[in-house]
Amino acid sequence: MRLCIIFLLVMMLACQTQKNTGKTENTSNKVVEVVQSSETVSSKSGSDSELENEQCYTDICLYLRNHNVSDKSFDIYMINTVPIAGFQCDLPGIDITGSDGGLLKENGYQTSNSDFRILSFSMQAKLIPVGMGVLTEIYYNNPSNEVCMTEIIFAGIGGAKLSNNEPECMSLK
Repeated sequence: MRLCIIFLLVMMLACQTQKNTGKTENTSNKVVEVVQSSETVSSKSGSDSELENEQCYTDICLYLRNHNVSDKSFDIYMINTVPIAGFQCDLPGIDITGSDGGLLKENGYQTSNSDFRILSFSMQAKLIPVGMGVLTEIYYNNPSNEVCMTEIIFAGIGGAKLSNNEPECMSLK
């Protein structure tokens, strides 16, 4: 609960510090067609690097990738068509022990986690720019058969709620 309150406070601060350009963009009709190759995203299983064509009808498209059984880790991969000011999600099926790297670290985001939730934002109200890449690498203990992303929240400029897909669950066996 405390993480949610901190997240909301930071989003309100970002709202006050970001300039509003007055431009609005209708993202409901936005379609992002992504050709994913082995250089950008490995396959869903993490073992094959076959070419995938996927369409995304949301501001942010998420994928769980690169499961490493021995390190007990996996990546959250993201494609975003709008800048991002903050992120939160639950990961039932694991006990989160930490996260590192990716776009969150690259952009100086403050990231914290509980056993099941990850929360990240910039204390300097920096935005993650439009693009694609690994959002973060998640480390875990006590896995069940699979991990899923639920209760996903992305905030944009001014604290606006951004739309996202709900990625397929990933097998941990």
